[in-house]
Amino acid sequence: MLSAHSTPCKERPAGRRRPRVIVINGPAGVGKTTTARALAGTVDNGACVHGDDLSDFVVTRREGSVQGGLGYRNGATVAGNFIDAGYDLVVFEYVFESPPAREHFRAAYRADAPVHFFTLWAPLDVVRRRDRARHGRRPPVERVERCYRAIEQHLDGLGPVVVTDGRTVDEVVAEIISRCERGDAMWIRHDASPR
Repeated sequence: MLSAHSTPCKERPAGRRRPRVIVINGPAGVGKTTTARALAGTVDNGACVHGDDLSDFVVTRREGSVQGGLGYRNGATVAGNFIDAGYDLVVFEYVFESPPAREHFRAAYRADAPVHFFTLWAPLDVVRRRDRARHGRRPPVERVERCYRAIEQHLDGLGPVVVTDGRTVDEVVAEIISRCERGDAMWIRHDASPR
């Protein structure tokens, strides 16, 4: 456990895989949170960072008066902190509607671990049905569709697509792990120097 006086863990025990960050993108109701938590649970030291939780820090905001993209930047920073602390895998799940949103994350990411990026996808009727079944806070129906359409418009620029419809969480997680192991979806290489 890290305390206020701990220092980052830079040495890894023999036999441990190099750490990585996996970004899970997709519209509401596609299975980001469920997949991300299951994925983080596949390693000894896994963390799941929920972008919505980072957005909840904002209490009020007047458009145009403060910098945007902080959910993405904060996600990159938090993921890097977990990597620096010795975690094997950090999964950041959030909605990236367009390639410029990805650049907010990239600009803030400083850790020495590769980042893989995947977009989870399902047909709109499936996303609507899943979203209606969610417990707790839900975005308005029109926002779900707007978000879905925005991602759909930019799907080619948002990393490899992983279809979730008709599949179990374990199957989706297995595909993501397999693609990471093959080097697919490598978005930021671990040897990238900080900008």
